[in-house]
Amino acid sequence: MDLIKTLAYAGLGLTAESNEKIKERFDALVEAGKKADNEGKNIIGDFFKTIDSTKEDFEANIEKNKEKLFEQFPILKEWEDKLNQTKDEVTSKFNSTKEDITEKAKTVKEDITKKAKSAQEEITSKVKATTEDLTQKAKSAKEEIENTVNKVTKVKKEEK
Repeated sequence: MDLIKTLAYAGLGLTAESNEKIKERFDALVEAGKKADNEGKNIIGDFFKTIDSTKEDFEANIEKNKEKLFEQFPILKEWEDKLNQTKDEVTSKFNSTKEDITEKAKTVKEDITKKAKSAQEEITSKVKATTEDLTQKAKSAKEEIENTVNKVTKVKKEEK
């Protein structure tokens, strides 16, 4: 529990110190801005440079304090390393799973395409066979009708 309290106080102290520095710098910039209203572009540029500089200082302070905490509490470094390792493992597994799923989807698509083509060929073949069969039956029926008509015609001629 003392470790957590200490870390909380360290973070709070860092935040307060940084906040004071940023507020002081901001107030100074506002005053400078009021004095040099005609040189607005230069001051705005300086303002952003200062913000970048302050940001770098802030990040450096955080990194320095982080290193001090790691020195005082080696377990924190171990936790960070384990967290980073777990993050890398999860990212790797995610990417691997994504690749596997993509490959499986591609295989399934190819399989479905092959089956669809096969089904299309089978249906086309059956339609062709059925058409040929119906055409043959129609020819046979036509021949029967013609034969019957010829017989009827012959019988009528004989009756006359």
